[in-house]
Order: sequence, then structure tokens, then C-alpha cells
Amino acid sequence: MKTNLLKLSAILIFSVFLAGCNLNPFAKKAGIQVTSSPEANVLINGESVGKTPVYIDNKKPGSYTIQMTAVDSGQTWETKADLLGGALTTVHREFGETLDKSHSYTLSFEKLSNNKAAAVSIVSLPASATISIDGKPEGFSPRSIDIEPGPHVFTFTNPGYQDKIVNASVQAGYRLVLNFTMSALDITPTPTPTIGSATPSAGLVTPTPAKTVTPLPKQATSSATLAKPYVEILSTPTGWLKVRETASTGSNELAKVNPGDIFPYKESTNSGWYQIEYTKGSWGFVSSTYAKLVK
Repeated sequence: MKTNLLKLSAILIFSVFLAGCNLNPFAKKAGIQVTSSPEANVLINGESVGKTPVYIDNKKPGSYTIQMTAVDSGQTWETKADLLGGALTTVHREFGETLDKSHSYTLSFEKLSNNKAAAVSIVSLPASATISIDGKPEGFSPRSIDIEPGPHVFTFTNPGYQDKIVNASVQAGYRLVLNFTMSALDITPTPTPTIGSATPSAGLVTPTPAKTVTPLPKQATSSATLAKPYVEILSTPTGWLKVRETASTGSNELAKVNPGDIFPYKESTNSGWYQIEYTKGSWGFVSSTYAKLVK
């Protein structure tokens, strides 16, 4: 999974285009960007447009049906996307082992009457997700919020579901419509205690407590002592960053690392993850949303 310059990670791609697409109210054409992990075949209104990532900048404004089929598993997902003239609409899908382990987001724009104002409308599946914008609680979905123009970090939590983080820029004069789905957490049933029957003196059989992952100790290592390239952990709303077994928010959590710490780098993925050596001889993945590669 070496870094592929022709296929940037989903978060990096839409951040770049949203920041630099120069939303133009006089433009007649609209843009759409479709990304996924893993790679997927894409149909727009029933017409094949190739494999992800897909970028088209000459569509007519309007409503479109986007269908994605994962190349490896054949899992299919479909959604609607509204395209606005002079704006870029982004659709991203993370295909999990099953539909309930998959998740997605769609970013589109609506024009506001006030060219200096900015806003965001948030819709989620399931509903009632807790919303945090730049670390500040903002209620529950669905929700419409006035917001300052510029880049923002949107964080969503919901009991029984994986936390979701989306980076997006909001342009003055526009409303960002953020529509997302969340992936279900693995639920491990608690065994019911039973009376041992091997001997009359057998006691209750009790389950083993679940493993708790605690943050690693804060490093004393400085960047001057670690050879480049390396990965530096950035500030997070939680005060730590999860290290995953694979490049997915649905994979097992191996450890928690601290902002400011640095780690040996191995490779990057197309979906926005860095593989790091979080302890000697142990490798895992961290999201590039809260980490940067220092070359």
C-alpha cells in the first residue's frame, strides 16, 4: 500500500479541492468527486465513469444517483448527490466487511442569499449523533448551524457506532450540506454466569474482564533523534489518537498515542492512513487527519 500520487487519500483530496475550487456563482458547470476504500466501480445516473477516485468538473447542476460497487467484495452502495454550478460535490464510501460496518459521507453546497455568511446542515444515519465542530459541542443531528467561513473539523459520536471525523472547508456565501452514515461497533455479548457441575463444590463461572487500551507514556524522544521520514501526532479533541490494526476506523484498536509524539514511518494508504511503529517491533495505522508525515 505505498503512497500513490495519482490517488490521494479521500480526506486530503476533498480538503484540497474544497479549499481551492474557487466556488463561482457565475459558473454553469458543476464538479463531482467520488472516492472509496477499497477501490470501487462507479456509476453516475447508470453510466459507468470508471473506478475510484473519480473527478469530473463539467457536469450540469442537478440531482444525480451515485452507485459504487467494491471491486474486491462486490458490495454495492447507492446515494443521491446534488450538484451546484461552480461548486464541487464530494462522495466518499468506506466499504466494511458488512453493510453495517461500512460508512460514508457526502459534501455538497447550497447558495445563500447573504454572500458574507456561511452555514452547515448536518444529516446523519442513524440520527441523533452528537456534533462537535472544532472541539466545541453543537448539539445533535439533524442540525443547521451558522458557521465562520474556512476549514473546520467535524466530529460525530453515537452510542454503538464508531466515531466519525470529517474535515471540510465552508465558503462564504454558501451552506455546506454534510450527509453521513456511521459504522456499527462490534458488540460482544456478556456470557451468563452458570453453576459449575463438575463437582458439588464448583462455583460460579464468570467472564474475563474486557481489555482496556490506555494511552502510551508521553515520549521523551525529540525529532532531532529520529531519522526522517517520520510521523508526528497532531492535537486531537480527545487528547490521544487511536492506533488501528488495519487502515480502517472499524479495525481493532492496538494502542493510543499522544499529540506531539513522533514515530518511525513505513507507508501510507490511499484512504488517508499512515503505518507507524508505535512500539519497538509493533506496527499499526493512524489517521492522517490528526497526524502529519515529516520528510
